[in-house]
Amino acid sequence: MSDAPLLAHSLAEACLYIMATPCPSCGRGPLRDGEPGPIEDAAPGFTVSVPATCGSCQAVTRLRFQLPAPPQAVPAYQVPVVNPTNEPSQIVDLAQWITLFRMMTENAGKEEDKAAARMLSLGAAECLDEALKFYDDADNDLPPVEAFFGKDSRDRFKAHPEQFSRRRLLHLRSKLPTPWPMRPDQQSKGTTS
Repeated sequence: MSDAPLLAHSLAEACLYIMATPCPSCGRGPLRDGEPGPIEDAAPGFTVSVPATCGSCQAVTRLRFQLPAPPQAVPAYQVPVVNPTNEPSQIVDLAQWITLFRMMTENAGKEEDKAAARMLSLGAAECLDEALKFYDDADNDLPPVEAFFGKDSRDRFKAHPEQFSRRRLLHLRSKLPTPWPMRPDQQSKGTTS
């Protein structure tokens, strides 16, 4: 693994990358993120180190991410913005976004607390929004092969291209909630994320 930090749009994207990445030691997982270390000021952005523990073999890996800005406080009732740009992720590929979407919708379906279930559904919606950023050709319902970063993802696309239909993802997205706008009186309340 390279010493160069991975380019992430936000700390939220870095944490989702950890959830979607197999353990480098055993190849299984899932990886779980820990408390990020101090943020280093480095041109052209900010670097943060995040420990990731494998749920299978318990190996701990420290991953470094370069962020364009330091993490900001996020109100407790809002999902952190993963990527405020129209550019697709450079670290989480299309297949991983769909996997994250499935994980969150499954967890939302099991959640008894309605507010927690809504937060998971909002996170799932954001994963689909990120997946849809990979579709660069308006005339093609399938994504470009460059939307898949690893062999496993490319193999999944080749075996089941119908799972990656833009129409299908838009249909799934239409069933999920959209975030409420933040009220001005709530802008000062929040947690860092």
